Amino acid sequence: MDLRRALDIVAQPWTYFGVSDAQLCADVQAYTTDELGVRDVPALDGEATVRPLDVLLRLAVATKPQYQTDLYEAHRHWSLLRYLGLFDADPDGQLCLSSAGRRIVGSQRRVTSEELGIGFAVHRAQEWVAARWPGATVTGVIDIDVALSSGVIRTDGVTSSVVQRGGRRPDYLLIAESPGSEDGFHYAVVECKGTKAWRYGLDQMASACVQLRGVAVASRQPPGLAVGTVLADDRVRCRALELYPGHRRRHEPATSAVELPEPFEDLAEVHVERETFERTVHVDIDEQVPLSAENLVRAGTQASWASLADFAGNDYAFQRWAPPVFRANLDRDAQARPQRVERRTGGGLDVVGVRNLITLPGGELEVVFGLAAEVDEALADRDADRVIEAQRRVAGRRAQEGDAARREPSDDVTAVSDDGAVLMLIPR
Repeated sequence: MDLRRALDIVAQPWTYFGVSDAQLCADVQAYTTDELGVRDVPALDGEATVRPLDVLLRLAVATKPQYQTDLYEAHRHWSLLRYLGLFDADPDGQLCLSSAGRRIVGSQRRVTSEELGIGFAVHRAQEWVAARWPGATVTGVIDIDVALSSGVIRTDGVTSSVVQRGGRRPDYLLIAESPGSEDGFHYAVVECKGTKAWRYGLDQMASACVQLRGVAVASRQPPGLAVGTVLADDRVRCRALELYPGHRRRHEPATSAVELPEPFEDLAEVHVERETFERTVHVDIDEQVPLSAENLVRAGTQASWASLADFAGNDYAFQRWAPPVFRANLDRDAQARPQRVERRTGGGLDVVGVRNLITLPGGELEVVFGLAAEVDEALADRDADRVIEAQRRVAGRRAQEGDAARREPSDDVTAVSDDGAVLMLIPR
């Protein structure tokens, strides 16, 4: 597959299949003696469409490492480009693996499934949020350890605590901006799984459902979504189940062991931990402000904004919003970062970010990790409301951006997320 073909594939919407029905609930429940308290999500069941580039953008943002090195830029571009030629489409318009992707087997296929499982899970979670809370848009996807680790927020150096129940927890905290809701936001947790074989995915889903209960926000269980992505038979399929709101499990503690009803041949695919304990995770907040869902969401929002700023190379904004845990691990030479550039998408969106020019078979490719310019500018300010408004405007015009790009073909291939993150691939 040459460069132009690979770009054409990732830029177009293709169909794939999601599974979220009563049978899946029953099959997953069979893997544990405890009641998982999950249910199917009709909005995530059946045929769906996705642009692979949107998945790659979500993977790039969600997995951005919190440590920095001088080779960081090369690392993150490589992690993206390794999947650029992975996808293809069959004559019926279904997303499948390319001939190169089909040659990835064994442990490498498993690793590929796990990494793409993150991108697809975040994409599915955003669809779930839109169906669960009409009008809401996801403006933050934060590693749960960053959201709850010591030093996430430090205001006047006063420490409060959040209780985490269970030795295992979900992968990400999602923050959704929702103007029509009582508090103006919703929050949820997501657990991502990926496997290379359809039959190995049920035990992963059972494990994922347990992990959804591994963290409490302000003494309450947040809504959660478990997503299992399967790369099997050269196709992509996604299982999904949501944590049933208000459900109380019969047994404590919250993370009972998941019992497997039958042994599996590929032990590398089984990710079930037996350890159960209760842990207190410290979060620094202002002494006068009680620890609440709103304060935790504010903590996660600031961490999310710092990650976005770093994603687009806005070091000033990064320092403005970064919690201490980010700054403590910052060992990258700022001079090593590529120079920031300004670009305009085919749909007319102004973008600011960092670029790398990479030589590939078939030509050169400019890769830009950036932000919508108005979000980038707002992040450099000290007004949180301005950032929220900018993200809201970008989310509102994202569909318009895609429509304009389809009406007026452009050389660039672009993905835009609701939080303002932008991935541009520009052949040269």
